[in-house]
Parts: sequence; C-alpha cells; structure tokens
Amino acid sequence: MKVRSINIPNLFHFKNFHLDLTYPAGHEKAGKPLDKVCIIGQSGTGKTTLLKLLSILSYNSNRYSSVASLDLIKEIDLQFELGELSVTKHLELKKDSDTEVTNMWRNQSISGLNVEFEKGVEIWQKFKESKNNHSIYFPAELDYSLEVDSYTTMNLEDRLTIDFSSVKAVNAWQIILKDIQKYQEEEIKLRQEISKVAENFKDVESIQKAVKKLDNWRKKSFNPVLDIAERCLNPLLIHFGLRVKTKLDFQGKDDIGFVKIEDLNGNEVPNGLLSTGTKQVMLSALPLYLLKPDKCLIFYDEPERSLYPDIQRIIIDYYLSLTTDSQFFFATHSPIIASSFEPWEIVELKFDKKWNVYRDKYYEGENHVDNYFVDPRYLDYDLILKKVFDLKDTSTDLRMEALVELTMLKNQLDQLKQEGKLQTKKAKDILLRYKSLAKKLAWKTE
Repeated sequence: MKVRSINIPNLFHFKNFHLDLTYPAGHEKAGKPLDKVCIIGQSGTGKTTLLKLLSILSYNSNRYSSVASLDLIKEIDLQFELGELSVTKHLELKKDSDTEVTNMWRNQSISGLNVEFEKGVEIWQKFKESKNNHSIYFPAELDYSLEVDSYTTMNLEDRLTIDFSSVKAVNAWQIILKDIQKYQEEEIKLRQEISKVAENFKDVESIQKAVKKLDNWRKKSFNPVLDIAERCLNPLLIHFGLRVKTKLDFQGKDDIGFVKIEDLNGNEVPNGLLSTGTKQVMLSALPLYLLKPDKCLIFYDEPERSLYPDIQRIIIDYYLSLTTDSQFFFATHSPIIASSFEPWEIVELKFDKKWNVYRDKYYEGENHVDNYFVDPRYLDYDLILKKVFDLKDTSTDLRMEALVELTMLKNQLDQLKQEGKLQTKKAKDILLRYKSLAKKLAWKTE
C-alpha cells in the first residue's frame, strides 16, 4: 500500500492543502506513488502532523485519536494504491471522545471506499484481514532503553500498526528471542558434551568426535545472532568501531537470548555505556529487520537524531534495504538527509502571508523531471542550506568579519609588494596576521 495524494481542506495551518505524492512526467515510474518522501520545513509547518495524518491509513492505531478529536479536522481525502488498484478514501472526522473515535476506526466499513474496479473490494477486504503490518511509526523521541519487557507479549508481527512512541522499539527483539535462546542452549549443550568427554579422560578420538559434532551443527544450523550481525547491525555499527558479539561466552542465564555488542578488539561493551547514536541505529533498524515489512507504510520523524553526518549519508538507503515494496516518509531538519532524495521526493512546507502552509515547488511549468531547477543530490551542503532550506546566509557574523579583514590585509600586502616593502617589519606583521586568519577560515594562500 502506497499513498498517492492527500487533500486537507482545514486543519491548523493547512487550508485547501493538496499534496501529490507521485513521480513526475518523464520519470520511469511516472504517475506511480513515490517510494520515499522527505518532508522539510520550518518548525510549526506541520511535518509531524503530516506523518500522523498519513498514518491513519493503518488500522487499530491510537495515534490519530489525539488529533482526530479536534474540531479543526473536517474532511480529508487520501488516495493510495493496492497493487494495480487506485483507491480513494474519504474521511470525515468530527469532535468525538477518544474512545468513540478509536471505535469508529476499528469498525471501518468498505462502503466508505471508492474503488475503480469492482474486484477491488475483495482485494481490499483481504488486505484488511491480513496479518501483515500496515504501518510502522518511529517518533523523534525514541525510547533508547535496551531492556525488553519480557513479562509482556507484544505480538508486534500481528499488529496492523506499530507506534514506537507507545511501544518500546527494543520489544521487537521478542520476535526472534526464542530462536536465539534455542540456538544458544543447543550450543551450550554440545559444548558441555565436549567438556564431559574430556573430564572423563576418554581417548583423543572421542574428544575429536564431540568437537566435530559441534562444528557440523554450527554449519547446518541457522545462527540468528550471526544473521542479525551480518545482515542488519554490523554494516552500521562498524562506523562506531563496534560489532555484534557472535561468540557465546556463557556465564549465566542473562547471557542467553540478547544481542551483545563488542569493540573491534573483542571487548564487550555494556548496554549502559553504548552511545545514544549507537542505540538509535540499533533501535531504528532492528525492528525493520525483524518485522520484514512488505508493502508497508513506514514513518520516521527526525531520523538524523544523535547520528553523526557519515551515518546520516547512508541511513536512508539502509532503511529501504530492510523492507520490500514499502513506502517511507521522513520528516527532517538535516540537509544531509535531504541530499539522499530526488527533488520530486522532497516536500518543503512554507508559510504564506496569511500563515497558511503550502508546498514550495522545485519546478517551473509542467511537473516534469526536466523542469526541476533544484536537485539536492548534486549540491554541496552549503548550497542545500541556501537553495533547499532557504538559509539566506550560511556564514556566522564572526566569519564574515574575518573575511572582510582578510580582504583588507590582502590589499595591504599587494600595495606593499608594489612599493617593494615586503621585507619591512610592518609587512611581515601583516603577513603573519594574514596567514593566521586564512588558516582559521580554511582559506588557501599563495
């Protein structure tokens, strides 16, 4: 399921707001819903609000209740695709209690849909009844706790929507927890057999046979920890000088069933000493790896949080690689994140003179790939800040003052050179100041 468009007649600063979320003419996917969307804009323009509104396409969600209970929401049209079908959903929300709104959404009927083809109703019904996740929501304030609520059965795989602002992201670990425990318990059992043979002073051949049994088991058995390391976490953790600990050092029951992290020298790093950025990477990627979303709506609010620029540059493509045919929505303030998107994938929200929100277009005339005059993929970050994020001046006042002084010093040196006075004390003092200032400004000197 992918969203094609959204119309908001009246919500906060959104007045007669229309958002086309399809590829432009001239693109190989022209007319199809975008695979990923980057929402940018000043604080208050409604980036997070859009994420929440789009997420109401999913069922059994409580996220919308705090929004839908407002008088300001009247009618919202959402158009999305189910396979080859184009479906329009018309929502009319009035002020109700949170309970009434929640029940209304849990009991939605097919009669509220306008489907282009008759067979679409049957497909839609099957889609509603499927156990696949319809949407996953990652808030800006993600719970960084790495302690699983083992006393609670979350059943994330069976949830139509998952909101990690109300459910701990680390609870996704329960999806594979039993598999890891089973694997590690079997490994401990086989290792104990080797120890038992050795302790009973049996012949070398018996010990070798027990060791070979363990090696053969390792080769034939699926190792869930190794799979998580190689296919999910290690490609990102390596940027922190870390990796998943795949060797089992059994000291007690707490060593079974959970991912442990170590540095590249093999020293285990306790969860309490992991950086916020490391936890952010683990908790924002691991649920996608475990849930394996297929045809799902996935929302990330401020994915750049606590991540160094080198991680930001690769994180978007990395998230996409963990899913199948899903649609991503990112709300961000990061020019580095924005540089990962094609210009038609960026939704820049601005205020007009009446403080209503509109989308700033990056093209002139027809919405065609050749008519776009801004493409963040080809810009350095200074230009992205100016052309995409509308920052008029990317230099600080101190830098501007230093640049003016540098120019004056250069002019003085040129004048002294013409007068043949470069060897004077005055000229040497000016040159010393000039080189010192140029170094601070990363300015090349002759």
